[in-house]
Amino acid sequence: MGIGGWSLSAIAALLVAACVSWPSEAPAGEPDRRDAPAEISAVRAAEAEKPPLLPTPRAVEMPILVYHHVVPGVASGSAMTRSLFVTPDAFEQQLKSLKDNHYQSVSFDDLADCVEYGVPLPERPVILTFDDGWENQFAYAFPLLQKYGFTGTFFVVTGYLDFQNFMTSEQLKTMIAAGMTIGDHSRTHPALPTIGNSQRLQDEIAGSKAWLEERLGVPVTTFAYPYGSYTPAVVALIKAAGYRTARTVDEGTHDTADNLETLPGIIFPTYTSHYRDKVELAAGETRR
Repeated sequence: MGIGGWSLSAIAALLVAACVSWPSEAPAGEPDRRDAPAEISAVRAAEAEKPPLLPTPRAVEMPILVYHHVVPGVASGSAMTRSLFVTPDAFEQQLKSLKDNHYQSVSFDDLADCVEYGVPLPERPVILTFDDGWENQFAYAFPLLQKYGFTGTFFVVTGYLDFQNFMTSEQLKTMIAAGMTIGDHSRTHPALPTIGNSQRLQDEIAGSKAWLEERLGVPVTTFAYPYGSYTPAVVALIKAAGYRTARTVDEGTHDTADNLETLPGIIFPTYTSHYRDKVELAAGETRR
């Protein structure tokens, strides 16, 4: 059977011939209508160059270690007081242990980038923090950090800087140039929730931040609560002042986008005895 005298096989042959004989190029002088308009091609090219969206993790298990004094000798006083001191030799052994177990130091901004935007962290990240701005941190901790390839975040009390036993602004600049981070630890180290004067509270949080940024010439985006003391009202002031992160001394290693202004912080012995196995398992490895 056919159509108008044409057999179906003849019609099929004509269609095939039409397909294969379609010109592969536009006639000279005529635009090739198969090409996308220039503006559409530019949009497609831009889309192709965009990095793929990364999944945003809801939480990260990682230690934020807290140090105060790194000095020779044996500390005296209460157990709480002694926990604030570590000798240079002991500190070096802790850094060596972290290095041997493949930990890599990161900054608080790195942590925030991870939980907010999905930017990957090393397999075993750690943040090393030093409170108050003691000069012994510059004399003993800073050289050892460099020796083992670690960076640290130094939370300084601005009212203490350039006084005896505390670091100078120039020493802070030296550490910044070496890859260290400077964070704020308030103007005078008060327990912030006990301050009833709103103007003074603002100065302790926002005023000290502005002071540091003016003298150091770098943004100051992280804060450590004096004595680890905070309330929801204090946290709200931290956010309003423009800090991206803030560290407490609450125990734990669980960091999320929801607790960036109340991140936990622990000392090294607490980490190794209570949290290390869990953190290393969360990284997909068992502790060796």
